[in-house]
Amino acid sequence: MDVPLLLTALIAGMLLPLGLGELPPVWLPALLLCLALLLCRRRRLRWLIVLCVGLFWSCLFHHHLLAQRLTPALDGIRVTVVAQVDGLPEATETGWRFALDKVRLAENDQPLPPMRVHWFDGQPVNPGESWRFEITLRRPAGMANPGGFDYEAWLYAQGIGALGSIRSGERISEAPRFAGFAALRSEIRSRVSAVLEQQPGGVRLIALVVGDKSVLAREDWLVLQATGTSHLMVISGLHVGMLAAAVFGLVTLLGRFGWLAWPWPRSWLAIVLVIPIAGLYALLAGFGVPVQRALLMIVLALLIRLLYRQPRLWTFWLVAFAAVVALNPAAPLRAGFWLSFVAVGLLLYGMGARLGAPSLWWRWGRAQWVVFIGLWPWLMLWSMPASLTAPLANVVAIPWVSLLVVPAALLGTLLELLLDFPWLLKAAAVALNWLFDGLGWIAQLRDPERLAEPGWPGFLLGLAGIAALLSPVARILWLPATLCLLALLLPAQQRPPPGQLWVTVLDVGQGLSVLLQTENHDLLYDTGARFSSGFDLGEAVVHPALMALGVRKLDTLLLSHADNDHAGGAPFVAAHLPVARVLAGQHADIEPVLQAQPCMPGDHWQWDGVRFEVLYSPPPPAPPNEQSCVLRVIVGNSAVLLPGDLGIRGEYQMLDRPLTADLLLAPHHGSRSSSSYAFIRAVNPRWVVFSAGRHSQYGHPHPLVVERYRELEAEPVYTATAGAIRFVLDDTGKTRREWSWRERARRFWHEDQAASPGG
Repeated sequence: MDVPLLLTALIAGMLLPLGLGELPPVWLPALLLCLALLLCRRRRLRWLIVLCVGLFWSCLFHHHLLAQRLTPALDGIRVTVVAQVDGLPEATETGWRFALDKVRLAENDQPLPPMRVHWFDGQPVNPGESWRFEITLRRPAGMANPGGFDYEAWLYAQGIGALGSIRSGERISEAPRFAGFAALRSEIRSRVSAVLEQQPGGVRLIALVVGDKSVLAREDWLVLQATGTSHLMVISGLHVGMLAAAVFGLVTLLGRFGWLAWPWPRSWLAIVLVIPIAGLYALLAGFGVPVQRALLMIVLALLIRLLYRQPRLWTFWLVAFAAVVALNPAAPLRAGFWLSFVAVGLLLYGMGARLGAPSLWWRWGRAQWVVFIGLWPWLMLWSMPASLTAPLANVVAIPWVSLLVVPAALLGTLLELLLDFPWLLKAAAVALNWLFDGLGWIAQLRDPERLAEPGWPGFLLGLAGIAALLSPVARILWLPATLCLLALLLPAQQRPPPGQLWVTVLDVGQGLSVLLQTENHDLLYDTGARFSSGFDLGEAVVHPALMALGVRKLDTLLLSHADNDHAGGAPFVAAHLPVARVLAGQHADIEPVLQAQPCMPGDHWQWDGVRFEVLYSPPPPAPPNEQSCVLRVIVGNSAVLLPGDLGIRGEYQMLDRPLTADLLLAPHHGSRSSSSYAFIRAVNPRWVVFSAGRHSQYGHPHPLVVERYRELEAEPVYTATAGAIRFVLDDTGKTRREWSWRERARRFWHEDQAASPGG
């Protein structure tokens, strides 16, 4: 039986459940496996048995992992737990973020799942230490938006069953003497930090020594993203492979000159040394998916060498792929898994079957081209920007890091730990800083491109074009291949037909952002928050969602007022999308770079048969929330009303204006100081949308406010449980709820929708 076919069938079986909205019960794949064993006795059909084995194992694994999640009864509850610090703690702008294992409730010793926690203004912790924490628990849920990062999938792939915010903590015991590789990583990080912290930019090197990416500043990541070199600043498969090759070459060289007294073949000694050294480096790196892939392929290649076999390189690739997925069937939920394996697969495909012996520089340049063009559709699939300067930057950056910085960093770390000799470590940090200086210059040439999602037909056509363009017959197929590539540039998203308005309320947690689209125009009302930690919802949620929805420019950016949760993300959005004009309530307090014009009551305009009216926006000395710019949009006999953070005072002042609307964005996220009976009766909405954070610290929406809307026959909808929501209004007077993103993009690992605490 063909081994590659069996491996492909096994991989397909393990991947199948990841496309399901609901996970089938374990008995179903078990039954399929039994049927396959009974019916598929022919040799040619044995791949079906292997596929069913993969399906059964994957479903069994996922059911076990889902069972480890925090129970709904503890969601949002503050408790006292006893736990052990796991992994490498990361310093943040506001405290410490780390993982907890062996977690138990202090009151009854009930076990809890492994969790990821953040201790605001907390004290440093070390791996292996036991602590007693007062902590607020949450189930692993995140924001749900088109084009957005699937935080729930990221947590699930790491086996994290709960989140937590620590209120206070008390150390119970120090870490044991042998606390595992996490403690060793922490110790190495401390020693390296002590050497490099006085050197400007020196701590960047820690990312390449122990895989701690938190040491990189936001500006560093922007430079790496702009030049397509982010992969170089994590301990990747490339670094592990280069280390293994260096050890193998060194042993072979020493043996050739007779400097090693070894009675057996020299390759045996090389293998005995290469695997432990590469494995140790992989463990110090945190054993991520790219490192797992590289280590598996190295081990397979060396073992095959011992057996004097010459299997195809694709067999190595498939075995490593199958092994990584078998170890963790949730690993393919992370972008790094696909980018790592696809990059290696592209090199095997694009660099193989070449006649003649091209020069080293030709092969190196082509490798950059193959990875650059081949990864483009995968970056689009994961809503990640692609850098047009990546081939230029990587031609120099890859050998600089792999052949100079990483070897010097590892040897320098060893010398520092054993001999207290820091100079080689400092030299490696200088070399890395020189590289960042060069990358910073390249980054100024062009911003990374984030293209619209082409949809599955366009994605598959693009893959076909790339396969043809990288094939040995590319000179013959270049024209049809190029035409197929153009499909990647065609956004799959449609526009509203004439006479329709699409209202998409994004899920931005505690904040607001609403996209209003007509046939040819787009208006964005608010942009979510930007936090002191550097996390910007304009960058992380709003801009990716606009790109995924096919928005290429904004005719108007309207900011209801200057509060951070409404206008914080505006600078990023305006810097990365053409914006014709910016209107704002409380415009004098909006960031000057936006050049916002005041939102004037009575202003109105018409786009594609849809009328936009500014109803209200009082100037100072009104309180900030009461200066919110209120927008009403009318399509025939239907309307939507967006009142920002308006309170009861402003609501009463608007009662003499036409307020009727089928769809209402709840004023001030449903706070108790808003949504008066008189206002709700004047609007008479069919739906009211509460844009507030899950377990909102402000108690939004307030239960009494929700009950008030229900009493007046308005149906409440919550972004915290539904994710982004789209409503469609048309000129026939019909308004309908088109979709919620949690329903539309649901997979079995996503948090179930539940009634809001306010409802």
